[in-house]
Amino acid sequence: MACIDKCDENGEILRQDPQVSPIGCFVRNNSTYDKFNGLAMLNSPSRPSLIFPDPYTTQNNRIVGFCLKTCIDLKFNYAAVENGINCRCGYADALQSYTKVDDDNTCNILCTSNTLTGKVTYPCGGKGAYTIYKAELQYYTPPYNITIEDKLNIMYNIDKDKKMYPYYKGCIQDDKYCGKRVLGNSCLSSESMTVDECIDNCRKDNYKFAGLEARTQCFCGNSYNSINRLIGSEQCRASCPGNNSQICGGIWALSLYEVPLPLPADDTTDTTGLKIGLSIGIPAFIIVVIVIAFLFIRRRSRHNKNEYDEDDNDENDNYEDDNDKAHR
Repeated sequence: MACIDKCDENGEILRQDPQVSPIGCFVRNNSTYDKFNGLAMLNSPSRPSLIFPDPYTTQNNRIVGFCLKTCIDLKFNYAAVENGINCRCGYADALQSYTKVDDDNTCNILCTSNTLTGKVTYPCGGKGAYTIYKAELQYYTPPYNITIEDKLNIMYNIDKDKKMYPYYKGCIQDDKYCGKRVLGNSCLSSESMTVDECIDNCRKDNYKFAGLEARTQCFCGNSYNSINRLIGSEQCRASCPGNNSQICGGIWALSLYEVPLPLPADDTTDTTGLKIGLSIGIPAFIIVVIVIAFLFIRRRSRHNKNEYDEDDNDENDNYEDDNDKAHR
């Protein structure tokens, strides 16, 4: 399905209304360990360039939807907004180190933004107080069939392993204003989106680049400006709904690929691995070995048969000689 941007009076692209309700306003209790530090727990010395700030700070007035999607993408159970600008994520036990308060003056910051369905307002915590939401959205499916460790490794390796991802160009910051998209020539939206599908879609119209964003969107174009737009791989964290082992961009972040040239029409080779290096096929040398082994066995079989036939002929000759001698 083609996707068309709709904009507010300031030209900013509108997003969907999260349509969520908070589970409450919370403050830290006397526990010594803060269990709402999920983002910090994702950082690892084995992935030095994949860095998740905790809290994640943004001036985006749509921080509720932003925070929810961030926590969903990274397989958390809860999303928390503090002071109108800070986003934190937590697992199922995160609330153990927080206490719910009923004072309306504690979480007293509201975030208002325009959406596709109109202007909406959500509680956004307070100073030192968190408005906490379940990390769930009706229209945003969490990644399945993949562990968070496997996903983080994919995010880390995607711009480093050129053999596996030969056409990947990087995670690129997109523009949130109408008419200023990094790749604005064509857009397709699909709830079964994969990197392969996006590249194929852009290739059929002879575009040179394909970009995936916000999990379901595919953008095409013939050029892009990467100056000051290349951002960290942690920003491209949305799993593709059609293949959770692939990354389909992020919030205002494009997973950008060069579109490879198509193989000849009469080439019946499986091209999945050649397109983007994300699938593993049978190496050509294994096929060669199998063919050589088959020919060798076949030749050996024929050789043995010929020897057997020669032995039969020798026995027949000897038998005839014996008969001749007997008649004499």
